Amino acid sequence: MTIFESTSEVPLGAETTFDWHARPGALTRLSPHWAQEIVEESYPPIAPGSVAQVKTSVPGTYGLVRRPFSSVHSEGPSRFSFVDELKKGPLSQWKHTHEFTSVAGGTKIDDHIEFSMAPQGFDVIDRGLTHYLEATFDARRKRMLMDIDFLESTNAPLLARKKGKHILIAGGSGMIGRQVAALFSTAGHFVRLLVRETPKFPYEVHWNPNLGILNPRDLAWADAVVHLGGRSIATRFTKHAKDEIWSSRIDSTRLLVETMRGLPEAKRPSVFVCASAVGYYGAKADEPVDESGPAGEGFLAEVCQKWEETAAGVEDAGIRRVSIRTGVVLTSLGGLLKLQAPLFLAGAGGRLGSGEQALAWISLDDVARSYVHAVLYDYVRGPVNAVAPELVTQAEFAEALAGHLRRPAWIPTPGFITEIMLGRDGAKELALADQRVVPEKLQETGYQFAHPTLRDCFDEELGGGA
Repeated sequence: MTIFESTSEVPLGAETTFDWHARPGALTRLSPHWAQEIVEESYPPIAPGSVAQVKTSVPGTYGLVRRPFSSVHSEGPSRFSFVDELKKGPLSQWKHTHEFTSVAGGTKIDDHIEFSMAPQGFDVIDRGLTHYLEATFDARRKRMLMDIDFLESTNAPLLARKKGKHILIAGGSGMIGRQVAALFSTAGHFVRLLVRETPKFPYEVHWNPNLGILNPRDLAWADAVVHLGGRSIATRFTKHAKDEIWSSRIDSTRLLVETMRGLPEAKRPSVFVCASAVGYYGAKADEPVDESGPAGEGFLAEVCQKWEETAAGVEDAGIRRVSIRTGVVLTSLGGLLKLQAPLFLAGAGGRLGSGEQALAWISLDDVARSYVHAVLYDYVRGPVNAVAPELVTQAEFAEALAGHLRRPAWIPTPGFITEIMLGRDGAKELALADQRVVPEKLQETGYQFAHPTLRDCFDEELGGGA
């Protein structure tokens, strides 16, 4: 058996720190994306007998190879503590005790782990895992401090000891939606998720936009409605795929809008924040474009225009509307970065196409925080570009990624390869799109980026390969 210990401090009282860990979404927010992917948090969080299911990364893979790991919670040795122990996973033993103690200026967090990864006699493997745990807990500390700063900047109910808002989220089980829900929940707001399947947890409520099923009482409960639903666009643009991409966005948004409009004025949510995309501007932009820029041409531009037009239908009912035009979200949990990083690790990475086209990107944390920002501040209205302030080309992106992974970027991906994967229209509007988009409105409304540069983003999303 090997023992690992880590100590850190946060500028919150012990009770508040414990309460943060005990809220839904805490594990999602605390976990470095390169270290583990949350499959299902325990519910109630950290309650004795509850089980958390994750996919933990294999050391040295930058989060690109993961294995299932589940743990069961039990009571800790003191008032502000809890324990999780291995239920199933690639270890022979794991017991993690979390303890929170008041100190001058905040709380000391002690993490004590007893583990064994291999049969006796393979101590070198356990020593390697110890190094990996050191990197993981350093990243956990940074993530929690980052979130505390964000909560303080938004006067979060958990910290201000006030009642939180009621937040209803459609698409909350997706990659972005999980982070948005977790940010709201750990801040002290009350979150419910609209789900298409039979609800499993008390915070889930059923809807089926394909059949027009949505209970108006669920919308009347909400102070804010957030819509992140929609079929993935990372596919070949066949007629069937286009129809699904269109209907999954427009029809579901129309159902939400019409239901909110049908509520008595006093029962209506105050704000509707709906997803959109930088595809609104089309696949070609010669100059940097902000939210005042004209709509472009192409299938995705048409989808985004209709999507935003449909969402804006709530404005006649006195509901503030925000459309988040999201860029390419960079995270090791999915999307472009997860697809390209393995090629670079294998020494086969490089720019897409000519490499001259601009990449409108944003980190997963920043896109999630932009939704929270849009909900909480009344002066955020209309379209908002959710992109990082650092404009880069595909060639610059490839060089930065190769540098972080300590690999070459010698092998470009020709345009015809992306056409084979995505079809001609998909390649043009996705992989080879030239989108010089700037976050004018986010910056004007005081948003502070967590990861303003690619280097910041790669450090967060890929770690150092520990």
